Parts: sequence; C-alpha cells; structure tokens
Amino acid sequence: MSSGSILGARRAPRAPAAAAAALLLVLAPARPAGAWGFTAHRMVTAKAIPLLPVALRPLFEGNASYVVEHAIDPDLWRGAGKPGEGPNHFLDMDAFGAFPFPDIPRRETEHRVRHGAAAVEKGRLPWRVGEAYRELVAAFRAGEPTRILAAAAAVSHYEGDAHVPLHAVVNYDGQLTGQTGFHNRWEGEMVERYECQLEADVRPAPAHRVVDPVAFTFEVLQDSFSGAESALAADRESAGPQDLADTPFDDRYDDLYYSKLYARQGRALRARLAASATDIGSLWLSAWDEAGRPPVDASFRVPYVRRQSRAILVSLDGSAADLLDDAVTRGVMPSLARLRQRGATATSSLSTLPAKTAAGHAALFTGAWSDRNGIAGNDVAVPGASVLQSDDGYTSAHLVAEPLWVTAARQGLDASVVSATQTFPFGPFLEERRFGGNYGRGLTLMNAYQGVQIPDRAYTAADLPLRDVGEWRGALPAHDGAPKEIEIALSGARIDGLLYDDPGDPTHGFDTLYVGLDRDAKGGIVLKPTPARGADASAFGGLTLRIGGGEAAACFRLFELSADGTHILLYRSGVHLLRASKPRVESAAYQASGGFVGNGGGRAYERGELGPPLWKAGDGTAERRYLETVALVARQFTRLADFALDRTARDLLVTYLPYPDEALHLWRGYLDPTLPGHDAALAGRLHGFLDEVLKVVDAYVGHLAARADERTILAVAGDHGMAGASRLLRPNVALVQAGLAALDARGGIDLSRTKAVYFPGNSGFVLINRNSRPGGVVAPEEEDGVRAAVAAALRSVRDPASTRPVVLDLLDPRAAGREPSFGGPNGGDLYLSLAPGYDVSASLEGPVVEEVAPRGAHGLNPERSEMQAGFVVAGPGVARGVSLGPIRQIDVAPTLAALLGLDPPAQATGSILTKALAASSSSRGALAARPPDPPLASSAAPK
Repeated sequence: MSSGSILGARRAPRAPAAAAAALLLVLAPARPAGAWGFTAHRMVTAKAIPLLPVALRPLFEGNASYVVEHAIDPDLWRGAGKPGEGPNHFLDMDAFGAFPFPDIPRRETEHRVRHGAAAVEKGRLPWRVGEAYRELVAAFRAGEPTRILAAAAAVSHYEGDAHVPLHAVVNYDGQLTGQTGFHNRWEGEMVERYECQLEADVRPAPAHRVVDPVAFTFEVLQDSFSGAESALAADRESAGPQDLADTPFDDRYDDLYYSKLYARQGRALRARLAASATDIGSLWLSAWDEAGRPPVDASFRVPYVRRQSRAILVSLDGSAADLLDDAVTRGVMPSLARLRQRGATATSSLSTLPAKTAAGHAALFTGAWSDRNGIAGNDVAVPGASVLQSDDGYTSAHLVAEPLWVTAARQGLDASVVSATQTFPFGPFLEERRFGGNYGRGLTLMNAYQGVQIPDRAYTAADLPLRDVGEWRGALPAHDGAPKEIEIALSGARIDGLLYDDPGDPTHGFDTLYVGLDRDAKGGIVLKPTPARGADASAFGGLTLRIGGGEAAACFRLFELSADGTHILLYRSGVHLLRASKPRVESAAYQASGGFVGNGGGRAYERGELGPPLWKAGDGTAERRYLETVALVARQFTRLADFALDRTARDLLVTYLPYPDEALHLWRGYLDPTLPGHDAALAGRLHGFLDEVLKVVDAYVGHLAARADERTILAVAGDHGMAGASRLLRPNVALVQAGLAALDARGGIDLSRTKAVYFPGNSGFVLINRNSRPGGVVAPEEEDGVRAAVAAALRSVRDPASTRPVVLDLLDPRAAGREPSFGGPNGGDLYLSLAPGYDVSASLEGPVVEEVAPRGAHGLNPERSEMQAGFVVAGPGVARGVSLGPIRQIDVAPTLAALLGLDPPAQATGSILTKALAASSSSRGALAARPPDPPLASSAAPK
C-alpha cells in the first residue's frame, strides 16, 4: 500500500460483471486532458523535496523552481498532441474486472496479450511510472544534473496522477452518471480554491525505499480507486438544484457547492496530496539508491527556468542594421541606445531569401528558413497548382513550422500577439491542431492586416461635391450662415459631413467639418483645418464604423478647407477590422485603443495627394503631413500593445510596427549616394524627415522599454533591411524574348508554350512549368536543360549604361550548404541575384530593363549589408553591453525561448546566442541540449 493513504479501509465497490466491464472497455468515451491540476502537481513536488536525504537534497533545493515547474510537463505533452501520451496518465482498473483486479497482470506485455491491443486506451500509468523511474536511475548513473532534474519532474507527475481517484475508474469525469466535469472540479478547481489551506495542512510522511515502482504504483491506484465512489457521491450531494439557462456557467457548481464539496472531501484530498508527496520523494530516493547513491553536483543550477521571466518581442519592419547604427550614433534614437547599453546587440541579422516581410518574419518567429517554414515570400507558390497561381504568405495558411507563440503555449505559458504575420486565420493554432494541440486557452492572437480592410484615401473637393443640407437627426452644430453637406462613400457604411462656419472661430466662412454616420448630428467628430504638424497625430479624429460584423476605426484629418468650400483636402486612414482568437477580446481591444491603423499615408504621399513631395519642388508640407500619418499608426500600435500588456494573460508578447519600412520605400532611393543622378541637397532635406520617422520608432521602443519590468526581457528585431534602387528588371520579358515563355492574345502567359516563368507573386524566383502542374509542359528529364536556358537568358541581360550583367547569379535551392537556405514546396526553382541598384517586377510588359524613380527595395541578396536587419535584447538573464557580432534571424526565436526557460520552436534550426546569456559558463551547458523527453509508450516489458 502507498504510504500516507488515509482514505479509510479498502472496501469493494459495486463490482461490474465481466460482460459489463467488456462493454465499458469498448464504449467509454476518450478522457479529457486532465490530471492533478497544475497547482496540485506543483504543490506535491515542492513538498517532496524536503523529504530527500542530505546528500541529495541540495541539488533539488537549489533547482526547486525548475523541478516544480516541469512537474506539469507531461500534461503539456498530452495537450500538444504528443503521440501515445494520453494513456500514460491513468489506468481504468474497473474496465478489467472487479476490485482488487486480479485480471490486470503487473507486466505490460502480459496485460496486452490478455486484453488485446485496445487495452492501452484504458491506460498504462503504472508502466509509465516504471519507464520514468528507470530514466531517473540512468540519469543518476550518468551524473547529468539537467537530465536528473527533468526525469525527477516526470516521475513526480506520473506518480502524482496515480493518487487521483478519478484516474483509476472508467467513470473518470462523472460522464456515466450525469456528473460531467467532476474530474476538474475535484482535482483542479477545489485545489485552487483551497490552495492556502492545503499548503498549510498537507504534511507528507518521510520518504522510504521502494523496491518495485510498478507494483508500488498499482497499490497506489487501488487506494485511489477505493476513494472514487465516495468522491462522486460527494459531488452529487453538494451540487445545487438546477442550472439556469440564461447564465454562462453551470449554476449547480457555485461557491456554495465547493464549500460543501470541500467539507465532504477535504480530508480525502489532503490525504491524497500528502501521500503523493511522500511517494514522489520515495521514488526519487529509491532511484538514487538503485543507481548506487552517486554524488551529485549540489552547486549546479539550471540557468533559465520557465515562468521566472517574461518577454516582449517587437519587430520593426525594415529596420536595417546600418540605418539603426547611424541613428544611434547621431543621437536620433536614444531609447534604442539605452537598450543596447544594457543588453546584447548584433552588428547585423541575416534575413531570409527572399528578404520580404512575410518570409523574414516567419524566419524570425520559427527559427527556421523559408524552405522549412513554408513562407517563401509575401506571396508563395502553391504546390501542385499552376505556376501562375500564388497565395498570400502573410496568412497562416502555409506556415508549417511552429512559431514562438505556439512554443510558449505548448509549454504552458500564455502568449499575446498583436498583428504579427502568419497569425490569421487562427484555426491552425486552435481547433485545426496543426502544431499538435489546441492552444486557444494560452493564446490571445489579434490581427487586423488580413480580412476586412479598406485602403486609405485623400479626398479633395472633386470627390466631395457640396449639397444643400437635407434632413439630419438631431440639432445641427451651432453655425453662422448656411452649412453645406457632403457624403463620403465607404464600403458598408454611410459617412456624412457638414461644412459650416463656427461662430466661435474668428475665421470667416467655412472653417469646420463635422463628420458623422447616417446623418446623425451627434456622436461624430469635429475637424478644423490646421497646418501640418509633423510627427503629431493629435489633429486626427476617429469615427467608429460597423463593418464585417465588428467595429473598425476611420481616422480623419482635415488638412485644408477654403472659406467657400471649393478647396478641401481631407485624409482618411485605412480601415481595418481587428480580429482576435478570443472573440470577446475584439470589442475590449477596440474600446481600449480606438481601433487599428495598419499603415500611414505613404501611397497618398507618393501620388502627390498630400501635396508635392520635395523632389517635385515641394516645400516640405507633404512630408510633414505624411509624418502625421506615421505618428497615428504608432499611436494606435502603442495603445494595442498597452492593451495586450494590461488586459491579456501573457508571459510573451509579440508585437510589430510597420516602420521604418514604409518611409524607406519612399525615400531610401533618394538617400542612396551610389545611385545615378544622386541629389545630395535633396537627400539632406529628406534625411531630416526620415530622422523624424526614426524618432517615432524610437519612442515606440522606449514606451515598451518603460513597460518592461524587472522580470521582462525586451527584444527588438527586424525582418530585413532596405536598399536604394532606380532601375527595374522584368525577368518575364527576358524569358519571353528568349523563347522560354510565351504570351497569349490577351497578353497573359500561355502555359502551353511556356517552359519557365518568373513567379507572378514577385518573390524573387523562377518556376519551371513542370508537366506535373496544371498546364505544365516540361518533363522531368528536361528540367536541367530548362534551368540552364533560364540562367543563360537572364545572365545575358545587361545594364544599358554600364553594359554590366544585371543578373549576377541564378541560385539553385538544391545546392547544399547555402545560408540562408531557401526553396521548399512553396518556393521556386531558381532565385535571382541582382546587381546593386536594381529592383525586380513580374510584369509581362515593358522593356527588360528600365530606369524608374528612386525607391527603396528589398527582396534579393540578403547577404548584402544594407539588406540585413538589426537586433538587440535586454533584460533579466541577458548579458549587458555585449556585441553579438553578425547573427541570423533564425537565431532569435531559439534564444528567446532559452531565456524564457523553454525548449526551442519545434522545427527551429537556428542556434542559441550564448553570448547573449548572462548565466555563468558552467550553467550554459544546460542549454546546449534539451533534456530528453521520457520515452513514449512501449511494448517492452518493464524490468
């Protein structure tokens, strides 16, 4: 019998007949993932440590936080869908006959022979304890502290499970007696409600030597079985009379229920917890004794323990390392400078190929390159589809490698994500179980970049014809003279405006615009035309729209309004519907933030709609107006980050800012002195405006740094850098000229006469039109020849001015040893390497090479310094003032996981940046290899 059990004398429950037992074995439903709740597992593990002998205790006491935290791991493994893990947590003894269950052999091989292969679905807990125990013995003999502690935690969990009465019966959740949910009520909710009393009252007996852990656990399970019927009876006696239909929870199980249940079951619960702690300590002691009582390293400490720290990872889109270094040196980004001083900084971070936003972030989040994570560009090729078909790489649809937020949730942490790539649709992380489990409880995902969105727009008087005022609801604002009415057409919503002369404004004529919904004179926003303010969003007003079944913000800024209304410049931000993996979060996030704004007015600025830019004789007004839109985006992202920090459960926050990328696309080409026709004076004027964007970015970083407490790690990363370009390559035009592609009568690709095409998604690669794809014509034996012909055709393209090659190389993803690696099912067959100063287009029309207006570009040649991003990490456990040298994007997620005490993302190939770790060199070895998981269920007989 297990020590410490005071459930009372064993009594034989109502024994089912053999036929009934066989029927239960076949028909009983699968049990849910639940054991001792996390609280109870941690409690009994902590109480087992003081029971160890003096020679062994210091190692466990010094690493108590690790052993206690990892005692819940087997439940996490089961929740993550680890094959074979479920039956390791229980044994439905009454599925195999009557108490005391002589029909259950103590050897698992005999058990399966007698009861068939299906018997494993009724549990194998005693044999799993035996396996975990043998791993602990082996760990002691090997003298490996990390392995010892990990194995001890596993032993604790499984032996703890054996002490739960409901882990020994077919009616494990009350599902056969109309008491569904009792499993969690007894071993989870009741323990959490009375945790303080239990901590004080649970007093385990001394540990003792166990000869046979399997036989020992069978005795524990028999004790547990003996208490199951009384526990179920206590549930029935304690439940309230009825469950009301209009309340969200079952009213039978309220506070009074738990008071009654604890009064009836508290003594049994305390006894099982005490016995559990004693028996865990006894197995630890016995494993050490069986190993020959070897000396253990009492000074060893696991350097990073799960749940001891939290982390914020923010990605700054387009944050080129050279750009950040220059800004820090010149004092433009003081917050980033302070973060670097107290943390570890990379000189550069190698991006993926292609160096695109979706692909770069996927590498950053998964620790794996594009050939392994499935995100081969902002648009990806679709396996088995036409070479002309592309799909969105920003969504989660093609992500096949586990991202960091799943890594955290899989290992029991809570993670919140604000508009990171590859989060929407949410299904793969929830009910689809693409990454092993449904992590809905631990994840709060918010995304507004996918789904319903309306582009931003600048309106002029031509777009907003004035009308006489019709009938409005409510009294119009106070006004002099006759107001005029405008209507703003927007998908799914009617927005009306009133132009009027405000009697409180000294300006004569129209000086005010009221914007509201459905001609309602109340609840709208009042706008005044004011000069451009630069990086200040205070002149924007937000209007709430109902679109797509949710709330979205349209933010308006009135830049110009003439007295007679014939001249208007009204800017509206893009409209994005914020979605969350927890629907109740959507409204709360909107109310807290005022809505999501995903991008500034870059397109309106580039088209001249905010006024002429500097390169078209502008005076800086357009740039200052654009800066207001940048500040608006940063303000809304800051509010959403604060919401996630304040109102969601999170050990990890992943967030984002679309800057400086948007501004660099506009200005980097004009700033690049290597481009033909560079205007140094223009560049000097633009540089000041770029500095203002960088100050906005720095303020965002500074805000997050101020919100990061002493327990929080802050990492600032980027997806790619940015290069200047003033010439454009059209590979498809070159392929058509070489006879490798052909156009149909409408000017589109004629697949029947096309051997290869530059991918229409413009992700930097060429696809062979294999005959295994719809419309394909290239046989397998012809592929190498097509590759060679494509390479020859594109290498022959020359720059018109210098006559030098435009395409420097065609990279074959089949070649081993490339860094970054690329290709994969969603990637291409040949990747372009271009001469500096070039951008690339998938267009089928126009010259092969063309001069274009200077621009910022990214996508190819990630090895170039200007294409590499920055990275810095600071906080608890991070080395101070350290240079990491050049790193890879795929190293970020494994490093953050290590700092959080987590295993790396499941498919990660990146390395832990050990120079970033403040842990002593003697402890860093614990991070070199993940402690091995206990083996899965095996048919081998226990020793």
